[in-house]
Amino acid sequence: MRFPQAEERLIAADIAGTEPKERDDIRPAVPVNDAEEVFWMMDAETKEVIYVNQAYHTLTGRSVSSLYESPSSYRELIHPEDRIRVLARLDEAARGGHFDEEFRIAREDKTLRWVWVKASPVHEKGVIRWLVGTAQDITSRKHAELQIGKHLDAAEAARAEAEALRKSTLALTQNLAMDAVLDTLLECLSGLVPFHSGQVLLLEGDSELLVARSAPRTSNQWSGVTLNAAGQPLLQKILFEHKEVLLPDTSTNTEWRPCNTFGDARSWLGVPLIASGRVLGVLSLGINVAGVFAPEHLRLAKLLSIPAAVAIQNARIYERAEIYAAELEARLRELQETRRALKHSDH
Repeated sequence: MRFPQAEERLIAADIAGTEPKERDDIRPAVPVNDAEEVFWMMDAETKEVIYVNQAYHTLTGRSVSSLYESPSSYRELIHPEDRIRVLARLDEAARGGHFDEEFRIAREDKTLRWVWVKASPVHEKGVIRWLVGTAQDITSRKHAELQIGKHLDAAEAARAEAEALRKSTLALTQNLAMDAVLDTLLECLSGLVPFHSGQVLLLEGDSELLVARSAPRTSNQWSGVTLNAAGQPLLQKILFEHKEVLLPDTSTNTEWRPCNTFGDARSWLGVPLIASGRVLGVLSLGINVAGVFAPEHLRLAKLLSIPAAVAIQNARIYERAEIYAAELEARLRELQETRRALKHSDH
C-alpha cells in the first residue's frame, strides 16, 4: 500500500482521531505539514516507508522522492554504531510493541544529527499492519546533555581528587616515624599518579641526595644510597630554583642524565619538597613509556608534596626529639648510678 505523492502528506486516520474499526480501511485523513517534526508511516511486514512528510528533507538532507523510490533507504541514514540496535527495536515494534529510540543519523552532507524517533502499531483486522510515528531533531539537546555530563564528570573527578588528597594528608600525619611517612607518601601517590618507579630523595648537605625510599620495593632497590645533584642539571634546578620539572620524553631532553636511581624512565617528573621555606628534598617519579606524564600528573604530585614535606619535617623533629630523649634518659641513668655509687662509698 502506498499513498499518492502529493505536496501535502497525510497521516493515518486513527492518529487523526478516527478509530480504524469505524472504517473499512486506513486511508489518509488529515494533512501534516510540520516543518520541524517528521511524520512517517511504514509497512510493518516489509519495514518499507509508505509515507513521510516534507520535514524528512529538512532533517536528513535527502528528498522525499528518494525515499519513495527506495523505501528502505532510511536504514543507510542510521549511524553504523547504532544501526543494529535501532533495526532490532524496529523489528520488535512491528511484532507487537512501541518504538522509542534516540540515535544518530548521517545527513546527506555527512554531518551527524541526533534524532528521537517514536512509533506505535496500527492494526487492521486484529493484525499489526503499519507503524506510524514521528522523528525529531534533538541534536541541540544531546549537545547540552554532553556538556552537562562533562561538567558533572569534572566535578566528580575534582571531588574524588579532593577526597584522595584529604585521606593522603590524614595518613601522612597519623604516624611521625620517618619510615612510615615515606612509605605512606609513595603509597598515596600511586593512587593519584601512575608510575613505574618512585623515589623520595632527601637533601643531605648542599647537594647530596639520600635515596630515602624507593617504590616499588624490591630486592634490587636503591634506597639508602646517595646521589650527587651536581651531576644532575634537572635536580639542581629543582633544589636551587625551587621549580618542578616535567619531561614527557627523557630521550629528547639534553639536560637529562640517566642513572641507576631513576631506572629506565622515559617519562619523568620531579617536584621539590619544601617546608617552612626550605627544600628538604625531591619527589621523583618515572615511567618506562614516553609521553605518559602530562601537566595534570605534575599538578597532582605538587599538591601531595605540600603535606608530604610538612610530614617529613615533623618526622625529622620527632626523630631529633627521640634522640634527645634517649640521650637525656641515658644521662639520668648515669647520674642515678653515680649517686648510688657515692652513697655506697659513704657507708
